[in-house]
Amino acid sequence: MLALVSRPARFRLVALLLALLGALSGPLRAQVTETPHTMAPGSFLLRVDAITIGVDRDRTAPKTYTALGLASALLSTGVTRDLDVQFGMQFFLRQTYQLQGSNRTSSGRGDSTIRAKYTFWRDPAHGAAMAVIPYLKLPSNTGGVGNNHTEGGVIVPWAMNLGRGTDLGAMGQWDLRRNPANTRYDSRWLVSGYAKQHLIGGLAAYAESTFSVSSASASTFVGGLGGGVTFDVSKSLQFDYNLSRGLGNRATDWTNLLRVNWRF
Repeated sequence: MLALVSRPARFRLVALLLALLGALSGPLRAQVTETPHTMAPGSFLLRVDAITIGVDRDRTAPKTYTALGLASALLSTGVTRDLDVQFGMQFFLRQTYQLQGSNRTSSGRGDSTIRAKYTFWRDPAHGAAMAVIPYLKLPSNTGGVGNNHTEGGVIVPWAMNLGRGTDLGAMGQWDLRRNPANTRYDSRWLVSGYAKQHLIGGLAAYAESTFSVSSASASTFVGGLGGGVTFDVSKSLQFDYNLSRGLGNRATDWTNLLRVNWRF
């Protein structure tokens, strides 16, 4: 049992899992892995990505892509012990393409998301849980920052507490997305995982890795590796900063994200 493993062995296990994930991965979107835990009935969680900055440079063209997202929010509320519903909106997105001295900028409101989370398995003895999250993305964007198509998918997150402030998590995801040529829908498969260690007080650090590929072509591999720190101001308020490095030709080079989690 993992809960009975010694502390040095736990950290060796964490290091091994991260190494395996790193070997698989390639751009990391910041803080990808979802939690399998639902909110208690009548309680709320507001998750706000206050600032997201992505920079991608293609030195062979040369061209540069910069994305700025502000106040991307996801509101969750518990319906039963095992079920909550979630509503998401990206309130502002700005995208800038620079190619051979010319700039093209689009900005506006992003798309909306409707999700539900059902925790179908719990193991209280080992602090483990697993859930399923079906979701639907609705085209509510303005200013040309979206693709104006309805998309959706299913997310399956898992997490376990190893004791002594160590947490592990992983996630599998299937998405149905409209292709850039607007001729069909393609499937995308993504896996991610993280390890988190409490340090002192309300401070903790984590590392995360991702890997994704699309049915469009084998060359659509995208992965990444990154990490961050969280600070619990109180039981209700948490700040989370993440820096990630994209891997693969289609990955964003660097992504910075500041997230605020507020329970009420």
